[in-house]
Amino acid sequence: MSSVPPTVPRIDSPTFLVLAYDIADSARAVALRDEHMEGHLGHMEAHWTRYVSAGPLRTDDGKGYVGSMFLLKADNRADVDALMIGDPYFRCGLYEKVDVVPAVVAIGTAIGGRIWAGADQLKGAPPTAVSKG
Repeated sequence: MSSVPPTVPRIDSPTFLVLAYDIADSARAVALRDEHMEGHLGHMEAHWTRYVSAGPLRTDDGKGYVGSMFLLKADNRADVDALMIGDPYFRCGLYEKVDVVPAVVAIGTAIGGRIWAGADQLKGAPPTAVSKG
């Protein structure tokens, strides 16, 4: 296996990182997670092509939850909000704080490599100017 990742096409749509942090009452958060888990998983399965990656945020010891992360394909912030409000975890009050930031999926196993051929391709270029391969 090569130590240099292959160059792959950039994801066509804008992407957003959503970090959703559970309410401080951890017992209530666990109860809400359990009560709404089937609906939450069903919502994500129904829209799975919109997710680059998603999963729970864990405590340092890995035994509990502190929130969730979603890396989404979306047209804009309003599109992110529309998708997330359909998720029962967002509607039931599980999350106390939600951060949404535009992001670029640039490297990793989830996309199968890296989006750049060389550093010169990235220097001085605005984020939208990176070519697809």
